[in-house]
Amino acid sequence: MRFAKMTILLSGFFMTSFVQAHNVWLEPTKNKDEYVVKFGHETTESYPEHKLKSIQLLKSDGSLEAATYQFQNGEAYFKADVYPIVFLQFDNGVWSKLPSGKYVEKTKKEAPTAVLSLNPVKLGKAILTWNEQAAKSHNLDYELVPQAKPEAGKPLPILVLHKGKPVAGIKVGMGEDKPFELTNTQGIAQFIPVAGTNKVWAEFEEKGVEHPDYTERSIEYMLTFDVK
Repeated sequence: MRFAKMTILLSGFFMTSFVQAHNVWLEPTKNKDEYVVKFGHETTESYPEHKLKSIQLLKSDGSLEAATYQFQNGEAYFKADVYPIVFLQFDNGVWSKLPSGKYVEKTKKEAPTAVLSLNPVKLGKAILTWNEQAAKSHNLDYELVPQAKPEAGKPLPILVLHKGKPVAGIKVGMGEDKPFELTNTQGIAQFIPVAGTNKVWAEFEEKGVEHPDYTERSIEYMLTFDVK
């Protein structure tokens, strides 16, 4: 009986992790100026194309342009040769938690006995070139904005914004299951960059949402950049 309970608890934990802990980010391919949109947590996974809602490229004048991409083998590939920043939006569907603790990919209408129905949204921001745009906000609902050019081992202030306004009490770190710091009243949290690729994670929650398909939304944000 104890083993069965532990199995149920572990399966619930892993399913919750699958629903919430996954993120989206960019990785360069072997082709010049080409990138691939990755999805996953500890390991990467393929994904259906309809869940990738947008790839936005920041132009030199500060406006955004939709990227033209090729979807192959469960991942999106595109060129970003002259764009300093790329924004990603990924909608992981609606997952409902049944009274048993199991999560199923169904809306609250499709699973009327569910205790909650969650819409996990994944946002990504990749800084490819450090210029004046890197320290600016870009009129998005959610954004992480580094306040300086990063240096390995030196604390980097990260400004967390929701609809252009600083947000206090937001977790910022390397991932959901890693150490984090809460943003202060000015919406700032400190992050320690390392040499190489850096991933800065943050999480927002929207509870009590009035929506026909779900009751809650989780918004996980992943800011990525390289430090030489």
